[in-house]
Amino acid sequence: MADNQEIAVLRALGSPVRQHILDLLGRGPATSAMLARALASNTGVMSYHLRELGKAGLIEPDAQRGRALYWRLARADVRFHDPQLSPDPVAAEGAIDQRLARFNASVAHYRRRGDLETTWREAALFSESAAVLTPAELTAFGRQYLDLLRRWAGQSSSDPSARPVRLALFAYPEADPLEFDERQP
Repeated sequence: MADNQEIAVLRALGSPVRQHILDLLGRGPATSAMLARALASNTGVMSYHLRELGKAGLIEPDAQRGRALYWRLARADVRFHDPQLSPDPVAAEGAIDQRLARFNASVAHYRRRGDLETTWREAALFSESAAVLTPAELTAFGRQYLDLLRRWAGQSSSDPSARPVRLALFAYPEADPLEFDERQP
């Protein structure tokens, strides 16, 4: 990702309103009026935020129905560099902090929901794992993950039981491996 593009993404992610818009568009295409109602705002404010998200390449027009323009996510994921490699480290740190807070709130909301059928609870996945990888292997893993994500994120089921599903992956190097003292039990 070019520095200018990354700075535009980080600027867009710097606004909690824009992050909320991205979350809502993750549920499916929407108009500025629909988003304004969902966020208790007005269409002028939404149009501004939608333009900024569009400039950053995070959203794009989906369809025009009459005078209503629908927007959708432009890609399967929102991505930027590690803050230490970012052209704007402070903005990257802020974006990570905001995304983690939104993710935590989303998981908490899911856990409190009483309206989900058992099949959804059985299908949900909370998984954590660890692997010992080289930087090249982590890069390959990331590419394969993004390929899988694009395959599934691009689908839109017509089944009335389908619901938006949040997907998240955090892949980063852990602390150095533990060194065990073979003399200790």
